[in-house]
Amino acid sequence: MRKAPDRCIAVSQRLLLGVTQSKPIHLPPIGVIEMRKSALLLLLAALALPAPAASRVTVEQLQQAVAAAHGKPDKAVAQSLGNLELTERLSTARLERLKADLPGDQARLALLALADASAFLDLPAADVPPVAAPNSVTQGQIISRAADFVVATISKMPNFFATRTTTRFQDMKVSQLFYQTVFAFNQDFHLVDRLSATVYYRDGREVTEALGAGKVAGSVTSSPGLTSLNVFGPLLGFVMADILKGKVRWDHWEQGPSGPLAVFRFAVQEDRSNYAVRYCCFRSDRGVMQEFKTIPAYHGEIAIDPESGAVLRLVVKTDLKPALPMERADGLVEYGPVEIGGKTYICPLKSISITRAVALEFHGDLLYADMKGQPDAPDNKLKHAESASEPRVTAINDVVFDSYHVFRAESRILPADGAEQDGNTPAPVPAPAAKPPAEKSP
Repeated sequence: MRKAPDRCIAVSQRLLLGVTQSKPIHLPPIGVIEMRKSALLLLLAALALPAPAASRVTVEQLQQAVAAAHGKPDKAVAQSLGNLELTERLSTARLERLKADLPGDQARLALLALADASAFLDLPAADVPPVAAPNSVTQGQIISRAADFVVATISKMPNFFATRTTTRFQDMKVSQLFYQTVFAFNQDFHLVDRLSATVYYRDGREVTEALGAGKVAGSVTSSPGLTSLNVFGPLLGFVMADILKGKVRWDHWEQGPSGPLAVFRFAVQEDRSNYAVRYCCFRSDRGVMQEFKTIPAYHGEIAIDPESGAVLRLVVKTDLKPALPMERADGLVEYGPVEIGGKTYICPLKSISITRAVALEFHGDLLYADMKGQPDAPDNKLKHAESASEPRVTAINDVVFDSYHVFRAESRILPADGAEQDGNTPAPVPAPAAKPPAEKSP
């Protein structure tokens, strides 16, 4: 996962704390300042050295490394995994088995980041069943069943809510040294935060509310990075409609949770695309934070249950134009059976997104770009540098969906005085379902 030697270091040029306050400033002695400057220079020199290249390993070699780590401290195993880079996709089933063999949470997080970074690669040859491809007629029937499944899934979904847990990683590290902020890019992936939210699906719309905060997520200031893929219905519906207008070809069989899956590759041109990429945030030409949005061409793969037509895996890789502040915005969703209100539905279980975009803060300056991601005009005084020439940050969002529940409410009718008379308990009376918080747009 370590991606040097093209690592870049940035230090914010800031004044000493308190210079804008009316209180007197007590500066340390000159000798202390010189010592701090020397220490800062030594640290920057050390950070500027090329980091060792990551060891590229196969899934089988990773399994051997995890087995050899038995008995070692959690932190040491985590550091060892952080220096690896997979050349093949680590499936969810293999990931769960390997996590059980690790000593602690740090190592498990490092393994999760390693697996997520490989999520858009091909499976190992051993994971691809050696089964002949179906004929063209059967292939067409499988695609047709998938299209019918998508239509039926979206139209028959009940109103429900679920818990969404997002674990975020990135390869930029921010450190404080005395009065200086040090930014180190292209490091191994490390944990940024882990956030939970309640996702409501009602009347075909997806709305998110942050747990405990009481605020609707999705505004341009709520959480930086790639905006939610809207995996409940809209994403699958848009992509399937685009696939039927684009190019589709058979690729391979893949082992699913309960049987073989038919995997097709597809490509969608920009003029036929309905897939929107939304990323928070960049500065507009007036210095206001704006969400970046584009509808690019894209390609990917779709894994289908050949009998039912259920879509169990969807991969989208965007074809972004050069010179944009983003050079990568890829996402995937894994689906599976979920019980909601006593019935079983195929719903999202996990999603992964990987983005690579311009770092907002570099050398203490903020980069400015318009809403389409283009740098400000040359005569704009707010402009500091061309976005395309600035360091870029790679970020991973790992999202897990669970705790599905049907969305409904009940109320009771009580006597006027609020007491329950004669020992009789009034029967529950269905009440109109409460509406989830209204979704805010940037």
